[in-house]
Amino acid sequence: MVSRSPYTITGAFEKFMSSCVEDGVLSFPSSAAAGDVEAEARVMLAWLEKGRHWYSPESGEDEFSVEGRLLQLLPRMRDQALKDTIEESLKAA
Repeated sequence: MVSRSPYTITGAFEKFMSSCVEDGVLSFPSSAAAGDVEAEARVMLAWLEKGRHWYSPESGEDEFSVEGRLLQLLPRMRDQALKDTIEESLKAA
């Protein structure tokens, strides 16, 4: 019976997820995603340094701010040197 269980609903779910990760059934996102973010950020930084402040995605949507996109990417990046460079460029822009 549920009332006799030592776990709360969230505790039981947490235990279940931990067991799945330990058994290899589930995994956390790989660091490749950070590499993709950093590659995109390097391209955006190069554009910003060349004076390009707007870009239009291939999907045909409205233009987006290069500076705004860099700000979105910063928290997801792991390369501290790149983050520092982008921060300085954004401050100067």
